[in-house]
Amino acid sequence: QALASVMLFAEDEYEEREFKIGLPVGVELPALGEQRHLLVRLYGWPMGLSGAITWRGVWAALPILLQRAESLKGSSVLELGAGCGLLANTAAVLGAHSIATDGNEEEMPLLQKNASTFTDRLLMGGSLSAAHLEWGQAAAERSGLLPKSFKFIIGSEIVYIPECIPALVESLCFFLAEDGEVLIANTAVATRTDQSAARVKLCQCLEAKGLDFH
Repeated sequence: QALASVMLFAEDEYEEREFKIGLPVGVELPALGEQRHLLVRLYGWPMGLSGAITWRGVWAALPILLQRAESLKGSSVLELGAGCGLLANTAAVLGAHSIATDGNEEEMPLLQKNASTFTDRLLMGGSLSAAHLEWGQAAAERSGLLPKSFKFIIGSEIVYIPECIPALVESLCFFLAEDGEVLIANTAVATRTDQSAARVKLCQCLEAKGLDFH
């Protein structure tokens, strides 16, 4: 006889964390004064034995994002597969108008909580909102978000299931501004594939859509 395990989540099980994010060498933020780090607070679900509320890939993406700090101020930013939304939150702290999105409706209360508690602590004029967004052309068209309207599209650990990559690239093409940039960091893939195969699939889809990549 099969047994089904049921896990229930309540909003009061979120844990609030404060992240101290160091600035890469060469990046200066006058709003920080003599500090060399950002402080970002947000809620999340503790995962596994580590209790972390973010996946590893976000820490590979953050330095790349921070290197664009000057360009982020006043820009529109879309985070895909956001989880708790640390990348979107960080961009908002740097003055961007960020939208943290996820295709899993169960993640929306968490993203909305983090958006509602966002504080523009550096007075950079940034903002943070949340939206449910599945990938693909059809989902993008019915999302209510404007096409070609995001200067930056960001994500971490979103290129791990090869079958989902074509829909991801359709979303990138739909939402990315003509002069925009996509920043993706990926450190994990599904067990039935590997990083090399996932990268090849992503590059093939990007090339088919005429998007430059490196």
